[in-house]
Amino acid sequence: MNISPAAPIITLFVGALLTYLFGRTYPKPKFTGLFSLLFLVIALVELLNLYPGGGRVTYSLWGAQTFLEANGLAIFLGVVAVGLGILVLIYDVSHMKDSPGLGRYYALILLMIAGAIGIGFAGDLFNLFVFFEVMAIPSYALVAFRKEKWEPVEAAVKYTIMSISGSLLALGGISIIFMYTGNLDLNTLAQSAANMDPGMAIAAAGLIIAGFGVKVAIVPLHMWLPDAYQAAPSGISALLSGITSGAGAIAMLKALAILLPTGTHPGVVLIIFGIISMFVGNFMALVQKDLKRMLAYSSIAHMGYVVMAIGLALNYLPIAGEYAFRGASFHILNHAVMKGGAFLCAGAILQSIGTSDLHEMRGIGRKNVLVGVAFAFFALALAGVPPLNGFISKFFICKGGVDAGGWGIVAMSLLILNSAISLGYYLPALNTILFSRDISERAEKARPVSAWICVPIVVMVILTVLLGVYPEFGLKIVNPAVQYLMGFAGGL
Repeated sequence: MNISPAAPIITLFVGALLTYLFGRTYPKPKFTGLFSLLFLVIALVELLNLYPGGGRVTYSLWGAQTFLEANGLAIFLGVVAVGLGILVLIYDVSHMKDSPGLGRYYALILLMIAGAIGIGFAGDLFNLFVFFEVMAIPSYALVAFRKEKWEPVEAAVKYTIMSISGSLLALGGISIIFMYTGNLDLNTLAQSAANMDPGMAIAAAGLIIAGFGVKVAIVPLHMWLPDAYQAAPSGISALLSGITSGAGAIAMLKALAILLPTGTHPGVVLIIFGIISMFVGNFMALVQKDLKRMLAYSSIAHMGYVVMAIGLALNYLPIAGEYAFRGASFHILNHAVMKGGAFLCAGAILQSIGTSDLHEMRGIGRKNVLVGVAFAFFALALAGVPPLNGFISKFFICKGGVDAGGWGIVAMSLLILNSAISLGYYLPALNTILFSRDISERAEKARPVSAWICVPIVVMVILTVLLGVYPEFGLKIVNPAVQYLMGFAGGL
């Protein structure tokens, strides 16, 4: 079947409009969620029909040629985004059933996922920026969706201001590149950029790292993230952590790779920011008393792992690029599964007892056994405990560090150290939730968790184990992405 690279994006744009209208005319919460879910399933089928990649759509906009291109990286990001989106929408059928305006809510989710897919398919810097904004703008509204409370609104305002500022910086970097090359096509831009003034190339790289780095939440551009993840509905926290951060890292990578022939060394900068993010994220998570906020800071650390791996790949491309890219890509997939699942567990507990305060969760895993056991799997996977999936992707990153030698080995050692540090907050959280002998009053009165919430959590537990004991399952979509990245960055 011949599928256009634009098909899954168009499906989700149309789905967003129809879902909004469906929610307005037939305001049944469960059916609105299921109606929007249909479009994600269609988009997933279209993406799988494009696997492992191939095809390009060219169109003219204001006299300039822009491109959408199906390749291994695009299919990888699309499958991760849509797959997590499907699980979150199943979860939200029950979790969000009492919230007003669900037609708008589900429509915004479809738009956000369409933007993430578009980042992978973008064949030029113009489309890359446009789809980055298509992903970002709905996420502002989704963070503030429960606007009857002040905290989500405050978090959304902070998120919006920082994200828009970052977008303007990224646009400035793209503008410098276009000014000096007259070209935006990612496949040919490196040759045009090779003769850029070194100072301007460094300025463009700095603006791109700072701009896209806000969405990735690299330190010190992370200040919006803990408030946003804590205040947003738990399904949105899962999507922000599992999709938008990873998509932001891929947008940064695509924009920076074209500057390699200019003599700039963005990989060194990314390694440094990645290491700083790992330490800040993990140390801040150690002192949190709120489960969602703890997971939010953990997300900063995990994006630090990804950014460091991308830096290793760009800086040591011939000798370490393959394993470093594989580790970064696999960790984006694994993080979507294990952190997405952890946020869904946090949301289930919050709905069950009315708070995400860890002290009030004492013994909740003994009342809601499935949620407690599932959280144990996700926490151990996030800490990198074998044989779960987080260990495998960290292993690939470490292999890239060993291959790089020198500073790469130092980076690998710091990653291992940070994984050990993360046990300092995952194990106490596990003990509180699952093994505490003292059951809190709220836990004693906990409401049961519905099947709609349990199904995606169970699926994520299965994926967490499967991707660890049988990583070839995930590598089927990761390896084509790695091959594309090696060809894209190595052929520049």
